[in-house]
Amino acid sequence: MRETGGLGRMAVEGLFQATAWGEVWAAHRGNRPLQLMTKPVAVPLLGLKAALRRGTLEPAQTRLLVSGLLAAGVGDYYMSRSDEDGQIVRGAAAFGAMQTLYSALLLRRGHRPHLRTAALPAALWAAAATLLAVRREPGRGAVPAVLASYAAVLAGTLTLAQDPGPADAPGPVTRLIRPGRDRRTWLPAGVALFAISDTAILLRRTLLTGARSRAAAQVFVLVSYNAAQWLIVEGFLAPPGRDGGSPTPHIR
Repeated sequence: MRETGGLGRMAVEGLFQATAWGEVWAAHRGNRPLQLMTKPVAVPLLGLKAALRRGTLEPAQTRLLVSGLLAAGVGDYYMSRSDEDGQIVRGAAAFGAMQTLYSALLLRRGHRPHLRTAALPAALWAAAATLLAVRREPGRGAVPAVLASYAAVLAGTLTLAQDPGPADAPGPVTRLIRPGRDRRTWLPAGVALFAISDTAILLRRTLLTGARSRAAAQVFVLVSYNAAQWLIVEGFLAPPGRDGGSPTPHIR
């Protein structure tokens, strides 16, 4: 399919990279005003990039993708404000909406859940829910329940993303897709990296106590989160059988 807006896409890509790395630098240097300004902006810029690449996706699919990225921006806004319960609940709800929209887009593109690809996400969800229950703070019972619900939605997205069928992977669904030159494989890699980033948030919230370790974890979270969103968008926008990669993704 024909892609449009090449110059505009390059400009938006540059803005995303500058904003994302500015956000990381602000977190590393403790520049909170800059972090509050950049964090809600970076990922929605990917939505603008997706909108400029009209013709790659069907219009309904583009709307789902852009809406998901805008919901991520809302989640970033609330999550970056404070650790108050209300902000966390609103942020988790926004990210839950984002994951739901991603899942809807995956379903429209032919992805389907399979027991073997669901096993690992289900185990990760069970571990996260258990850790949230064990480390629950007195008087904050609603937050673990909301975060556990969000983790379940993320597990569903991860399960759908690992379906190799829409990318023409050969053989039975027995292994996870390994990212390669074919940009279609970047989508499941991005969702998996998203799960890793969220796991780091959970560990930072429940287990880490030192200021230095928490700061290092925060930098990792921001880098992995922005990289995950970029991979997801590139994977969704990858045309079938192009980019000089293999027509079938690698599995392992």
